[in-house]
Amino acid sequence: MRRLIPALAAVALLAAAAPALAQDLRVTRADGTSAAVTAAALADLPRATVTVAGGSGSQVYEGPALAYVMRAAGLPVGMRAHGEPMKGYLVVRGADGYAAVLSAAEADKALHEDVVILADRLDGQPLPDKEGPWRLVVDDDIRPWRSVRQVVAIDHRLAE
Repeated sequence: MRRLIPALAAVALLAAAAPALAQDLRVTRADGTSAAVTAAALADLPRATVTVAGGSGSQVYEGPALAYVMRAAGLPVGMRAHGEPMKGYLVVRGADGYAAVLSAAEADKALHEDVVILADRLDGQPLPDKEGPWRLVVDDDIRPWRSVRQVVAIDHRLAE
């Protein structure tokens, strides 16, 4: 037992020193079903960059385009977004409870020119723990108020 305690303490110290591992992203569809998009699946999606100007200079965020995340989760994008899905919107939620809303069409690269990404890198480095594993970044927002940090879930809903 005495040997086990130092070993457990060493494991705990290593775990505390390691960066947080990315967990699955939960996406709930408008019909109530959900999908878990793995960190590995997100890493394989087509990527984009968004440059955000700030008081201390510009920052470059990089990650999968949200349209591809939507497609991976089975949400209607592109030609499938015509008709009823045009009433769709996304609620992007952070671990701290903060949430932001954007229309599904606004996130779809086939329908809207601005880039919306689920960033996992900042200035070429993995996001810091206070922002990651993912951060919603919307190109051309004047203020970054929809830039949800520590994204854990995306809910797709239809307006009435």
